[in-house]
Amino acid sequence: MDRTAQTITITVNGQPVTAAPGETIYTAARKSGIPIPSLCASDHLAAFGSCRLCLCEVEGQPGTPASCTTPVRDGMVVRTQTDRLARHRRNIVELYLSEQPTGTETPERLRSLATSLGLERVRYVEPSSRTQFRDDSNPFFTFDNARCISCARCVRACDEIQGTFALTMLGRGFEARPVAGAHPLGGETDGFASSNCVSCGACVKECPTGALFEKSVARWGPPTQSVRTTCAYCGVGCAFQAGLRDGRVVSMVPADDGPSNQGHACLKGRFGWDYIYAPDRLRFPLSRRRDSRGERWEEISWDSALDRIAEEFTRIRQSHGPDALATISSSRGTNEENYLYAKFMRCVIGTNHIDNCARVCHSATVTGMMEVLGASAATNSIADLDRAKLILIVGANPTESHPVVGARIKQAIRRGVPLIVADPRRTELARLADLHLRLRPGTNVALLNGMGHVIASEGLLDKRFIETRTEGVKDWMETVKTCTPEATERITGVPAELIREAARRYATSGASLCAHGLGVSEHRWGSHGVIALCNLALATGNLGRPGTGINPLRGQNNVQGASDVGCLPTSFAGYQSFDDPDLAARHQAVTGRPLPTRRGMKIPDMWDAALEGRLKGLWIIGYDVAQTDPNLKKVREALGRLEFLVVQDLFLSETAKFAHLVIPGASFLEKDGTFTNLERRIQRIRKAVDPPDGVLPDWRVVSEVATRMGYTMRYAHPSEIMDEIAQLTPSLAGVSYDRLEQGDGLQWPVPSTKHPGTPLMHAERFPRGRARFVPVDYLPPGESPSQAYPFVLVTGRILQHYNCGAQTRRTDILKLVVADVLEMHPEDAARLRLVDGEMVRLVSARSEAWLPLAVSERVQPGELFTSFHFPATGTNALLSSSADDSSKCPEYKVSAVRVEKVDGGETVVRPRTEATPAHSRLIT
Repeated sequence: MDRTAQTITITVNGQPVTAAPGETIYTAARKSGIPIPSLCASDHLAAFGSCRLCLCEVEGQPGTPASCTTPVRDGMVVRTQTDRLARHRRNIVELYLSEQPTGTETPERLRSLATSLGLERVRYVEPSSRTQFRDDSNPFFTFDNARCISCARCVRACDEIQGTFALTMLGRGFEARPVAGAHPLGGETDGFASSNCVSCGACVKECPTGALFEKSVARWGPPTQSVRTTCAYCGVGCAFQAGLRDGRVVSMVPADDGPSNQGHACLKGRFGWDYIYAPDRLRFPLSRRRDSRGERWEEISWDSALDRIAEEFTRIRQSHGPDALATISSSRGTNEENYLYAKFMRCVIGTNHIDNCARVCHSATVTGMMEVLGASAATNSIADLDRAKLILIVGANPTESHPVVGARIKQAIRRGVPLIVADPRRTELARLADLHLRLRPGTNVALLNGMGHVIASEGLLDKRFIETRTEGVKDWMETVKTCTPEATERITGVPAELIREAARRYATSGASLCAHGLGVSEHRWGSHGVIALCNLALATGNLGRPGTGINPLRGQNNVQGASDVGCLPTSFAGYQSFDDPDLAARHQAVTGRPLPTRRGMKIPDMWDAALEGRLKGLWIIGYDVAQTDPNLKKVREALGRLEFLVVQDLFLSETAKFAHLVIPGASFLEKDGTFTNLERRIQRIRKAVDPPDGVLPDWRVVSEVATRMGYTMRYAHPSEIMDEIAQLTPSLAGVSYDRLEQGDGLQWPVPSTKHPGTPLMHAERFPRGRARFVPVDYLPPGESPSQAYPFVLVTGRILQHYNCGAQTRRTDILKLVVADVLEMHPEDAARLRLVDGEMVRLVSARSEAWLPLAVSERVQPGELFTSFHFPATGTNALLSSSADDSSKCPEYKVSAVRVEKVDGGETVVRPRTEATPAHSRLIT
């Protein structure tokens, strides 16, 4: 019999309780509504039994075992409320209280326990012998040992949830306390500042007594109410409770029932939210004025600003036609806002010139997955990481770019799930992996075809899946036939035996889940890399089942949703074709305007059109193209050629500096709407606080402009916009705010109001019926090293910052990392006589940048890595306009550069490297 289907019945305090095998008395009782006091127990942690408050009596068993560590047995009779147990608990709580320093407020949790147990005074009057120690070194929270009860929940949270192992218990008895970064010989350290802590806040959340507490709460006071919302950083979609006090956000605590994060968070979502109070936040519309004194910004009224947008767009449309106008919407904005910007372009302007920043990150994923599978989003859910029997990570660094997913992968590793990582850099997960396929940048297709060769030649194909659910396998097998591991090694640098081992493991695990990132898509042949991944999944039957699939790790909070609701020049909402007659009829009926049928311009096309004089007006929302797009010289020149540029953002970004008109935006904490995360889950965001006086939510701005241009857009609430999206989009037909309020959001497709959503795609069929193998050959990247430019530069994110850094640079995260750095292998640094921390000049055929050097073995000889979070660095000016042919996704991951020593340059910056503590400041 399947033991997982069995149930066990026990009796607790005379009440029958049903439990599952493996449960403890504590968990079974709590699920039945029977409270048992505890300080060390947590729903997120393994049982520990240190506080001894959850003691119980078991009939026929001597002593008073801890209920949190005692497994249930069928027929067990348990008592949790007796005089003896009450006496034990009073004594324990009294001892805890005796350790609290005299004259300080008793922690709320201890005070409530004392009250519930009838404990009114403490008999022990001697001063506590507990070490008085306080660690303020972390920018976001403080540790006060006087309040600590040595329950070790913080240590266990760091180990079991985050997997960083930054904390440990030091000492015994009264001297026992948690420390960060304990010295290997048992001595003292500099606390959190010198540890490998990643500031995820799991320890703070688990602390039962307030020994670990947030500095923002200490400053502003504890929250008096909270509002449930969704994080606005990466694509994981973590659910949070925004803590409010006196109309101000004072904390962001990850929600225990968050479907994507399960109570966990990263430092950005947890502590990087107070940019909404930054002093340089835009509060009024700004108009560029030119007079005898030169150029300056002038504050204007909202009515004047909205009138001007309408007037300028009307003028350009009448003088040059609708194709002279375009909009780039925001992947950080809501679904409702993005839909309205697309509607504005199609119904008011009359063109499909609408795009979003998915173009420069995962547009190659959309193209590749659509070609093979007929759908362009993650096939599985984040929860499937717990069901996978093998995890393959290709071109992604989740522990830094998607930290909550990264932590979940580390949990899987500790459970014994094999991990394969294909990445040029030695990332944290690469260090933990069973196999690290350290390929040369730009050789993804060669590596994946080499794995395909092994799978095909060794008879590891899932023939039944191929025969019943795919087509075109013969052409694919012919393509990979010549891609032997030895030939692949010559291209990729990955040893042939590692390629064979990876292919065999992936094909035979029984459930292999693949997650990929921008290291696959941001290449000259990025869509081919995605296609090659999909081919492997088809060949091995790793699709349509739990624990399998092709799962792109989407970069921004709503980059999935912005594309889903139609902010693309190539398709309408739900990826519907412009030439679909049914769509055309529905669009006309709902909007009153015809749907333009000609495809619009992608973002790179817009720059070409602006330089050629064809694009006259552009509206950019929440996207700093002048910092984050490649070949910045070209982008900035294009922006400067426009007759009218309006930029809508929270801050005066690098792009806003080129604008004729700047409109303030509202942050995610200041408006209602929805985001769609990387697993297709649509979740609510809710207004927690008011925006700065007068600032309108973005959906109101575009509605006002459309109305001024003669097309009335009147919505009372974003829920009405979602209702309209559902009317026009079959895959979202069952989505409404009423349904989103009821649970964990909805994962599309949701084809009807009764449909529960789709956690697992392609379980029975693919959108086209059968998936199609698409053979792709390896082709070299757009640039290769040369004598003049001998290094390959790869760019990407780091843990502490996010994209252009506009948000994180305005928080205390800036105390952790204050500059982009250039990672270089020690052999290259020695050859060039460069030292760690030295300023160097990085030169490409297009531009140059100055960066501090970080000597690190994370990169291979001949390869470099840096980020682009600080505008002063100008990293992206180095990059070319090389892009994937099909999607126009830029090649951020391969640029030929050289490194020059700066004459007379001194070592003024000590960058954080692999061996440098996470909380070290960069400036020495």
